Amino acid sequence: MSGVAIIGGGPAGLSAAIYTARADKRTLVFDDGGGTTRDVSRMENVYGFPDGVTGPELVEVGQEHAKKYGAERISEEVVHIERTDDGFRVETTADEYAVDGVILATGADYERPAIADVEAYEGQGVSYCVECDAYFYRDRPVAVVGNGNYAATEALMLLDYTDDVWLLTNGADFNADPELQAKVDAAEIPVRTDRLDQLVGDDGLEGIVTTDGETIAVDGLFVALGTAGGTDLAEMLGIPVDGDEIVTEPDQLTTVDRVYAAGDATGGHQQIATSVGEGARAAINLLEAFRGADYVDYKKVPA
Repeated sequence: MSGVAIIGGGPAGLSAAIYTARADKRTLVFDDGGGTTRDVSRMENVYGFPDGVTGPELVEVGQEHAKKYGAERISEEVVHIERTDDGFRVETTADEYAVDGVILATGADYERPAIADVEAYEGQGVSYCVECDAYFYRDRPVAVVGNGNYAATEALMLLDYTDDVWLLTNGADFNADPELQAKVDAAEIPVRTDRLDQLVGDDGLEGIVTTDGETIAVDGLFVALGTAGGTDLAEMLGIPVDGDEIVTEPDQLTTVDRVYAAGDATGGHQQIATSVGEGARAAINLLEAFRGADYVDYKKVPA
C-alpha cells in the first residue's frame, strides 16, 4: 500500500502530514525521536501560544493533530531511499516501505562549539537562535560564539535587546567580511579570540571560562557556527545540496519529481512559523502533482 513518506517528525513534517492525511493519502511520518524542536525548553513567538510552549509540547500537539486525520508515525530511522519504476522505496533500520511521493523534513542539527558543558546549559543560557531567545536577555550580558559572517550578524542583531554583547571566536581568527567587521567595530562590540574552556553557573549560565582561567561573565551564549543538516537522503536521490541545505524551488519542489523538502533542512530563517508554512506548501504542491497539475491560485488569475 503506497502513499506519502514524510521524513521527519518536527513542525515542517507534521504540518505537511496534516494536509496529506486530510486529503485521504496514506501518510507515513518517519520520526526517530530526534529533532532540535524537542530540545527547546520554551518558545514565546509561536502563533497560537501566547503564554509560551515547550518544544516537546509543540511536537506532541502536532502529532495528535496529524494522527486525528490518519497519519501514521513510524518510529524508525530512515537509512536509505531510492526511486523505483512507479515511486520510491524507503528503507529503515527495521523495514521497507513503498510510497508515491516524499517530503524531506529532516531538520538541521545545530553545530555545537568545542566548549565543555555546552549541552548541559542548552535552554539554561545557551541558545542557537537570536531571533527566538534574545528577548529573554534584554539588558543583560550576552555573548556570541563564532568567527564568521553569521556570528557578526547575530552579534549586531543582539544590540536590539542589550548593549552588553561580546563576540568570542574560541581561538580562531575573526574572518567576517570587512563590511561586517567594520559594523562590529563601529558598534563597539568587543571581539575576543581566547580559547574557551568551559561554561559555569549554578541555576543557569553565569560565565564562560577561558583556557587561561579568566571568566567572562554572561547570562546568555548564542552559538553562531552554522548548521549541520541532514542532506544524505537528498543526495541519495541525486538532489543538489548547498552546504548543509537541500536546494528547492519556491514551491518546495526538489529536482526530483514528487520529492519536496521543507523546514530547517532547506535553510532560511529556521523558525517554527517558517517550517510550518513550508510543510504546508510542500504538501499542497505534492497533492497537486498527484493530480497531474501544478498548483494555481485562481484568486490571482485574471478573469
